[in-house]
Amino acid sequence: MQRVLLALAVLVSLVGSEATAQGTIRGVLYDSLLTSKPVADADVVLLGANRRVKTDSRGRFDIPDVPAGKHTVAFWAPWLDSVALPAIQQEIEVAASGSSAIAMLATPSLAAYQLAACGTELAPEMGILIGEVRGPDGVPMPGIGVSTRWSETRIGVGQFERILFAAVDTSNAAGLYVICGVPVGNEVALRAIGSGGVGSNEIVIPVPAVVQRRDLAVAPRDLLTRIVGRVLSSGGTPIAAAAVALIGDSARVTRTDDAGEFVLDSVPRRSSQIVARALGHIPRMATVELSDAVSDVDDIQLERIPQELSAVMVEGEPLTAGRLAFMTRRERGLGSFIDDETMSRMANKNSTLVAALVPRTTIRQTRQGPMILLRRGSDFCRPRFFIDGYDNGDITADEEGSAMNRAKRVEIYTATSAPPQFNDFDGCGAVVIWTR
Repeated sequence: MQRVLLALAVLVSLVGSEATAQGTIRGVLYDSLLTSKPVADADVVLLGANRRVKTDSRGRFDIPDVPAGKHTVAFWAPWLDSVALPAIQQEIEVAASGSSAIAMLATPSLAAYQLAACGTELAPEMGILIGEVRGPDGVPMPGIGVSTRWSETRIGVGQFERILFAAVDTSNAAGLYVICGVPVGNEVALRAIGSGGVGSNEIVIPVPAVVQRRDLAVAPRDLLTRIVGRVLSSGGTPIAAAAVALIGDSARVTRTDDAGEFVLDSVPRRSSQIVARALGHIPRMATVELSDAVSDVDDIQLERIPQELSAVMVEGEPLTAGRLAFMTRRERGLGSFIDDETMSRMANKNSTLVAALVPRTTIRQTRQGPMILLRRGSDFCRPRFFIDGYDNGDITADEEGSAMNRAKRVEIYTATSAPPQFNDFDGCGAVVIWTR
């Protein structure tokens, strides 16, 4: 009888040991897509057990005391969503013997990602632009055309050649679009257009990585909102009389009050960009998602244009680095140049007098003053303005008049002759005004 009881005790002990057998899940978390490196200091979760552990500097992780059986380990982070990837997870079985189980968590390789998204591998300098198109209520919008365009400058002997590129896609049933072949390290102009006037404004975005996400909000033009905000200096002081404009609509502009506050009324409730400009400051663009009846944007801080030091002294006259660069470009003869001496002879410096000295230009008279237009084919177009080297886009007539009144030198380029630093998305050209 004692032998039977002993045997039963041993059997119960073995069964209990198997039921409570535990092991360890060991693994590595690796990013094959963006960085080609292990993912350090990330949370790896054992689903269904409310347990999580951190990866070390080599992306390694250990989950001890895991009961025998099948389990799922997973990793998720916002950057996965930014490349339209779901959570990375793997089902793994821990043996009853209590041994270690190995889990490998990894994003797909760049080649595999490109094949899945584009059907082919891309050149090393080309990337993918992805995103979701949503309506003003946040619901995904299928069947919306998404277009992007950019320019590339090729430098040859004695000339610059600017080539325009474009790519399009249509959002799928989930509102997702994929545009392949955009240039990494460059800027592209992006816009969504649907039927019935539904769409977004054009926005300019950088493409810093091989996969870049940019969601777009679309709405009819008659669905309007009000944008409110403040323009401050880098030190936090309000900037009065700064111009705030809706990019792509030069007529939609307002000025800040003494507190630096501004209001832009009757703006279509869609993805847009605004630009804040003030004399003596570097202009700054801000992308706004206009999903509410009133959209309060973050404070826009403008930095002062740094002062230039004299580079060379000639007969006691200071020659700044900016003026030296102006002279170098003038020697190449790719644009029209109005130098300090010519500008100083103008009793009242304005766009009309400048345009009279430059071929293939004309003037459009407005209530606020004259505006320069450049010839493009058989028509005229509005150029892009650079003031003291900084891109100001399509400025208003009063801003143009103020800048011309303070101008010391002016450069005017057609779209095909502009140097790379005075890039032009619109294929019209550039007017470069130097006030220093």
